[in-house]
Amino acid sequence: MSVRRAVRPLLAAALLSSVLIPLQQAGAAAKTAPAGTDAVVVAVIDSGISPYHWDFLASRMPQSLNADRSDDLPLDKAPHTWLKGFPSPKAFTTYNGLTLTLPEKEEDETVKLADLKKKDAAQWAKVKQSGPSSLNYYWFPGTKVIGGISFDYEEQVSSAIDQNPAEGYTYEPVYGTGHGLGTSSVSTGNLHGTCPECLIVHITAGDTTATERALAWAESQPWIDVVSNSYGLQTVPRGEVRDGLYGGPVDVQKKASERGQTIVFSAGNGIENGFAVPFSTLTSSVKGPDWVVTVGATAPTGNAQYTGSGKPVDIAGIGSGYPSAYDATTPSGGVKFSGTSNAAPTVAGTYARGLYLARRAMAGPSRIQAGGVISTGAFRCGKARAACELGDGRLTAVELRDRLLKGAVSSGGGSTPAGVNSAPRVVDEHYAAEGHGTYFARLKQDDEVWLKEFNRFYGPLVGAAPAVKRPADEAAWFLVDSWCRQHIFGSWSGGYYRDGKTALPAPDPTAPTRTALQVACNGLVKLPGTPRP
Repeated sequence: MSVRRAVRPLLAAALLSSVLIPLQQAGAAAKTAPAGTDAVVVAVIDSGISPYHWDFLASRMPQSLNADRSDDLPLDKAPHTWLKGFPSPKAFTTYNGLTLTLPEKEEDETVKLADLKKKDAAQWAKVKQSGPSSLNYYWFPGTKVIGGISFDYEEQVSSAIDQNPAEGYTYEPVYGTGHGLGTSSVSTGNLHGTCPECLIVHITAGDTTATERALAWAESQPWIDVVSNSYGLQTVPRGEVRDGLYGGPVDVQKKASERGQTIVFSAGNGIENGFAVPFSTLTSSVKGPDWVVTVGATAPTGNAQYTGSGKPVDIAGIGSGYPSAYDATTPSGGVKFSGTSNAAPTVAGTYARGLYLARRAMAGPSRIQAGGVISTGAFRCGKARAACELGDGRLTAVELRDRLLKGAVSSGGGSTPAGVNSAPRVVDEHYAAEGHGTYFARLKQDDEVWLKEFNRFYGPLVGAAPAVKRPADEAAWFLVDSWCRQHIFGSWSGGYYRDGKTALPAPDPTAPTRTALQVACNGLVKLPGTPRP
């Protein structure tokens, strides 16, 4: 048995306590609210997930491993009975708990996931697809997977696989061990995730039409705090070339963001999916709007940004060699994960973990998503930042996103097209490729390093640490970037640019990328939507 894997959840729990106790002491002492009133839910839209993996067992969550029983969640019960804000079972056509043979014991580490699924064939046979007139929802007792739902699988499988033969996607209702297991594990996994304390709703979908439906449903659910998306939707049929063009609807998406939900999208890995030739995220109505967090990828060495990605982006994560449950065959297995597909969920989880800890720190039940507010309750900021975001008793999604972005730091390198040596850093181009900076998260599988990085984000949020000093030219870049996105997709009160209230910076030869964006954006408009069959 792997000693490293066995001790990591325990180590994480111990370090979580030692690192965060000083931060929580910054807040007002308060009676702890029931855990279900502070829980954070992340929705991942992708191919399937395997609830058997140790990344998702309730017994291996930090809440189960620490000595504090007040944060434990009743994950053996239906979510509507304990999760604040969860809809009535009447909202679904089908609402069932699927009881699985979970590999709880240490000696189960070598059992095959495929064998467990075969043993539970009768349970998996109950899964039905969801469509325009049906919504079939499943949850898995004993795991943090409080929801599994599939949209239009049977109608979409053949075309999806034909168009993406090399993707490694497993288009099966809810269950899978490929791409979707990777994204789920690095966002909410106990072993690999950036929010091991978080819950997950996993959504599968076959093609663009089904994915649009899945995304619209997730965005309409105020009990889902974060939606993580590691795929691209295109106006033209997807094939070897990925152009980043997509003109789908933005009304539900914008409404969800203004309500308080955070929507995270991977920027894409370039036109040929190999980080060689970039495309513009501004031509996609799911990656381009100012109210979406768009995530690029950075090389694991920290010395270079991938130029052949989608850009501009808001922030970056690691784009190769990241530990995950991807392609796992056993409960603790998995291989390295890569691309912006990995970067986006690691950033989504980082944001979600900040929200979880903020809700737990604020006095009383904090689970809310209305008018942009996502957490409420009394809190006293620490001395290092006496005017922290939690100090007024209400935390907004815009405030938390701002702290997330401004806790990231640049990897400091130049650009690296695929297969080419690093090029010198070009003035302000790195903002387009890397955004505010990179979170390396759990890349090194060293929880102490990970938590130290996380505190650049969370420490200032609660006033336990000063805000990270930002580069002098950063504000001007993101002001223009915000203006450009709003120019294309519509105004938004949560951006750096405020329509009619913010003046744009003058063109500047020392900031050529920002100046070029400011000039070129005048000619950009939202793509028209494409009629769907």
